[in-house]
Amino acid sequence: MKLWMKIVLWVYIAFNLLQAVVLTFSPELTDRAYLGGEMTPTRAFQWYAVAGYHVLIIAVTIVAMGLRRAADRRKLIVINALMYLFWDATSQLAYWGREIGMATSDLLINSGVSIATGLILLAVAWFDRDPVS
Repeated sequence: MKLWMKIVLWVYIAFNLLQAVVLTFSPELTDRAYLGGEMTPTRAFQWYAVAGYHVLIIAVTIVAMGLRRAADRRKLIVINALMYLFWDATSQLAYWGREIGMATSDLLINSGVSIATGLILLAVAWFDRDPVS
């Protein structure tokens, strides 16, 4: 794997680590945009569960980076990308943003970050090739 790809993936890991830390220790920072009312223990636990997803993504990305074959790495990286593009961004834009009354600016920023993340991961997967022997 080329150095620039490793750097991108380490930045991606740091991005997910930051999200996990915020969702674990200050979930109200994220919760504000979702207009769900008072931060209850149940809501805090839901954000903690989402933090767990980000920890899993960190682990999967580290495992992917350690795989020898580019074809194997690409599978995991593409799955990560599709999660950000379709599960997160598309569902917010198509349904959830409107359903929960999220402010348009918050929705566009949040889904835009997910789209950009997914596209960057797809670029890494696209360019990750084993050297020709």
